[in-house]
Amino acid sequence: MNYAETEEYLFGRRRMGMKFGLDRVRCLLNDAGNPQENFRTIHIVGTNGKGSTTALLAEILRHLGYKVGRITSPHLLHYRERTAINNVWIPEESVTEFVEIFRTRIEEHSATFFEITTAMSAWYFGKKGVDFVVAEAGLGGRLDATKLLDGECTLFTGVELEHRRILGYTEPLIAAEKVAIARKGSTLIAYEQEPEVEDVLTAAEKAGNLNRIRPEPTKLSPLPGAHQRRNAGLALSAALMFSGSNEEEVQSAFEKSCKTLRWPGRLDLHSGSPSILFDVAHSPGSVEYLVSHMKKNWKLPVPGVVGFLEDKFWKEMTKQLCGVLNPVITTTPLNERSLPANSLAKQFQDKGVEAFGRDDIGEAMNLARSIRSDLIVVTGSFFVVGYAMYHAWRNEWIALPEKGAEQNQLFQ
Repeated sequence: MNYAETEEYLFGRRRMGMKFGLDRVRCLLNDAGNPQENFRTIHIVGTNGKGSTTALLAEILRHLGYKVGRITSPHLLHYRERTAINNVWIPEESVTEFVEIFRTRIEEHSATFFEITTAMSAWYFGKKGVDFVVAEAGLGGRLDATKLLDGECTLFTGVELEHRRILGYTEPLIAAEKVAIARKGSTLIAYEQEPEVEDVLTAAEKAGNLNRIRPEPTKLSPLPGAHQRRNAGLALSAALMFSGSNEEEVQSAFEKSCKTLRWPGRLDLHSGSPSILFDVAHSPGSVEYLVSHMKKNWKLPVPGVVGFLEDKFWKEMTKQLCGVLNPVITTTPLNERSLPANSLAKQFQDKGVEAFGRDDIGEAMNLARSIRSDLIVVTGSFFVVGYAMYHAWRNEWIALPEKGAEQNQLFQ
């Protein structure tokens, strides 16, 4: 198999959907020699901010001299970014090697796309001898494949309603699913929550004999938005707890990380003609952060390109964006759970917003750029924002990532 064939095979496993249970990934990890036993893992769970927190903690640990594996999902620009060591994505040949070695086992176990990716990440990290793995949970926690990496610490970023059919119909139920990733006797780092969610964390703390740490937001953050200072507080607290370095060394590594971390698609402004702000706001909470940022920094409304998955709260998010984006070019994410562009356009139109549906993301970007404006906002699903960003780079509307940035792996 070449890499293109390997990726096609992996993406084909997505048609299997999500399956409950940990037996499949447990068997696959066992087939790989249980590599998760050879490194220390820190879990990141929650509704919003998991990726940013994961990336920052991995960067702090890297500046402290560790070899750090990072697991994130979904990917923004390329499948390989889900598995990285010290900001370098897993090589194509390693992805292909894993699938070739374990394909028979993958099919015997009926492993899903996410389970395969988790096992592959652990296998790759084990081969390369990483010290730490910072792992973003995919969905929930109790039955998430990353749970079997058996972390010694869990960072909880908070919850809002999502995936109700799977995780539960209330925030306390969702919180219970997520915090259940924490193994007994481990550490839980979480801010004080709303009372009903806090009750869940307190119960989990007692039942699991967890060491609960309540962090403080930082004054600095490598990413814009007040919410990112809270994410940074979680990452800094974990680094202080587990790095083995003193407070001065960790603080220095954190300050360096604020200068070096590049985490695209999060209130991510790229200068050009026009400039483009990319933001993967795909829940009401994250759209609220985007709207607040827009109101503070620009005269509104501005043109936007928007696309959501159909299982998200897209009607509520459409309402939030009214008065902020106008006109709106809606588009269809490259995902089997996509909301059709025309359905989203009608929702905006019914609220008095000028909207045009374009299924093709490139066509949506071209139309948005034809509108005279100093700024375009691209938001919604990862599967829209990532492709739109690549389209803008490829057409030289915005500058390519700086030399050395991990995104440059797309252009090698």
